[in-house]
Amino acid sequence: MKTVTKTALANVKQNKGRNFLCGCAIALTTFLIFVVLTVGYGMIRVQLASVDAYYPTYHIMFRQVSEKNTKALQVHNDIEEIGLRMDLGQIIDDDATIIMTAMDNNGIRLNKAELEEGTFPKNEKDIVVSKGVLEELGIQGKLGDEITIPYQIYEKDGMGYAKEDTFRICGFMESSDLNKEKKMYFVMNSMEYAKQMIPEADREYRVMFRLADAEHMTTDEIEERGKEIGEDFGVPEGNVVENREYLVANYTDPSFVKGMIVVIVMVVLAGILTIYSIYYVSMIPKVQEYGKLKAIGSTKRQIRQMVFREGMLVTALALPVGLLISSFLSRWIMKQMITFMAGEDPLMQVAAELVKNGEVSLLHWWIYAITIMAVLFTSAVSLAKPMRIAAKVSPIEAMRYQGLEKRGKKVRKGYQNLTIFRLTKANMARNKKRTGITIVTLGATGILFMVVATILSCAAPKEIARKDIESDYKIELETWGGDKMNPDRDWRQVQQNNPLTKAFIDQVRDVDGVEEVKVKTFMNGEIPKLSMDGEIWGADIIGLDASYAETLEKGEIQGHVTYEELEKGDKILMSANMLYWFPELKVGDSLKMVLNMGDDQVEKTFEIGAIGDYYESLGGSSFYLPQSVLEKMNPNNLNYTLEITVNDQKKNSAYQELQALADNSEYLVTGSYEEQLQKWEKNMRLMSVLCYAFLIILGGIGIMNLVNTMMNSIYTRRRELGMIQAIGMSEKQLIRMLQLEGIIYTLGTLAVSVGIGSLVGYGAFLYAKTKHMFQISEYHFPVVPAVLLICVVAFLQVLLTYGVSANFRKLSLIDRIRYAE
Repeated sequence: MKTVTKTALANVKQNKGRNFLCGCAIALTTFLIFVVLTVGYGMIRVQLASVDAYYPTYHIMFRQVSEKNTKALQVHNDIEEIGLRMDLGQIIDDDATIIMTAMDNNGIRLNKAELEEGTFPKNEKDIVVSKGVLEELGIQGKLGDEITIPYQIYEKDGMGYAKEDTFRICGFMESSDLNKEKKMYFVMNSMEYAKQMIPEADREYRVMFRLADAEHMTTDEIEERGKEIGEDFGVPEGNVVENREYLVANYTDPSFVKGMIVVIVMVVLAGILTIYSIYYVSMIPKVQEYGKLKAIGSTKRQIRQMVFREGMLVTALALPVGLLISSFLSRWIMKQMITFMAGEDPLMQVAAELVKNGEVSLLHWWIYAITIMAVLFTSAVSLAKPMRIAAKVSPIEAMRYQGLEKRGKKVRKGYQNLTIFRLTKANMARNKKRTGITIVTLGATGILFMVVATILSCAAPKEIARKDIESDYKIELETWGGDKMNPDRDWRQVQQNNPLTKAFIDQVRDVDGVEEVKVKTFMNGEIPKLSMDGEIWGADIIGLDASYAETLEKGEIQGHVTYEELEKGDKILMSANMLYWFPELKVGDSLKMVLNMGDDQVEKTFEIGAIGDYYESLGGSSFYLPQSVLEKMNPNNLNYTLEITVNDQKKNSAYQELQALADNSEYLVTGSYEEQLQKWEKNMRLMSVLCYAFLIILGGIGIMNLVNTMMNSIYTRRRELGMIQAIGMSEKQLIRMLQLEGIIYTLGTLAVSVGIGSLVGYGAFLYAKTKHMFQISEYHFPVVPAVLLICVVAFLQVLLTYGVSANFRKLSLIDRIRYAE
């Protein structure tokens, strides 16, 4: 067998051009498999490590647990560690929400609470604050200082009357940018103070715990056990909260394992398709060499071994190169992606720091093992057919073999006049399989590109933002209930003294640049027969004018009711969101509602006329009725939202005036389309970068396959082309024929990519729409990506044809005819 191995090695050295090209393709395929696995798994591991460093360490949390059940849970056999948190009240502030909370020592540890300076509360009147809280309250203070704070205690029915107490600052916690942006802060009191202020019968805890023997459980098993314990203690399922991010980061997650297997299989299949295509095409001219060896006495087994060993030698040389390049580039790619994603996200900032400090291993032995096995396996499988062809054909057939397909006894069709197109057509038809494999391999990348482009095109930030806010600018009431210190915030009271008066709306309409103002009304109440976790379900009804009639009817997914029928007041349009909580509801059911009419309540029964699926911009309500119906039932001012359309040329000044008008009332809040648009543009920009980066790598493999196919097609026919030139074909005609072959590959690739890719992309759109992915609802053909794909493929084909032609022209006509490598 030494002779076989030496012959294979000699062939590797002799056929440097083709083997180099084949080796490059194998190295790129290795790079694809390795980088996808490394970056994909690495991103997950980095995020999970960030979660591990940033997130609380409890497994499950129960909300609204009584004092009695809390004591019983503390001695539960299945719980190894338990921490308590109690929210006792809210500091009074006109501009921000500041929650007063208390935690025991275990709760502090399980929540990974950290201080910038000082200590956690030890004495009853100790308090931990942040500098952001002090700034909001207009107080200056340092460690040890005493501060007086007005606050409201949480009661069962809402918030109680104002109290005031003096506390000693024992520590400072950090105020994040997110806290400042959302005006949401926390202060920490001692558990002793919280218990003193809230009677035992009214205390409600958040119980955080870790299960015993959890190291032997999967995430699903931990979550299921948590729900079982919750059922034993009467905790509603809605109050059982799994620390999902932490569980996935530290325990076996079946869904994660399945996802990784799917990704690995997809990448390996892509590698099989690419390597098989390359080897099938590149091994065709080598069959002639083995025919000569067979003629001088080599056996079929020896021929198969020569083909196999030569191919595996090329793989053995290319594989380490691919792994070496991948090892360096994958780390760099990871760092760039994490840096790009970090932004202001605290979790991703932790991830960036972990990667920078090398605290998370990105290179794993099993990724090397999977990549090596995948490439070796696919190379071996890809060599099977060339091995069989070389060993099977007779020496004479082998020496003239060009990879032509068997035609049986079919008579070849000839032509009286031979043209460039007919010559090209004959060459492409002689090996349809080779042509087909190349086009399908390239087209597969194009199909994937079109699918991704379709999803990204349909997930247009402008449309998504418009589904969040209907108009350019919105002024809306901010109300809440159950606040004894602020009863005027309850909608029952607001509708009797509503700042959205006709005079205010006229002021809005008079603002320079305002083109249209639409008013949405609101009424609320309860539906006695519907309850969730023992609480009666609320009835929120949005009132819309006749301009929304078409929108309401188009959104109906079950049943049908017209705006005119709704105006009669007997039927109501229900949002499909209600079906999530109460799937038993259906068109034709009667719903008895107790509606709030200021200080009074009125019972009203509606028939569900239809069920519709509507965006948040329509009001995000459970039910919809014409404004006229609400006005007939309720004499109060029900105006709730102003949808304002503004002239594009005057937006800045108009927004400033509108904001100034809204600022005159503490009950009003504002929002704009531009704010939502910026948020969604940032999210989709990141997703686009990640998706297209993967496709560029995959496209590079496909391009190498096309280079390999065209070069081997020309090398194999070098003698044939020389003979054709000898009997009269000019150099210009030869180049035109090669260009025409390139055009056929280009058209075939584009037909598969754009044609089939568009169909598959539309299917992906329908799936995304059904699953409500990225709020996709309307189909948009990705015109720009499709045109870009066409231009790139065409440009690469022209460049490739020019390069191959230039290389071919270097040989003299005699060398071409004598070609027998």
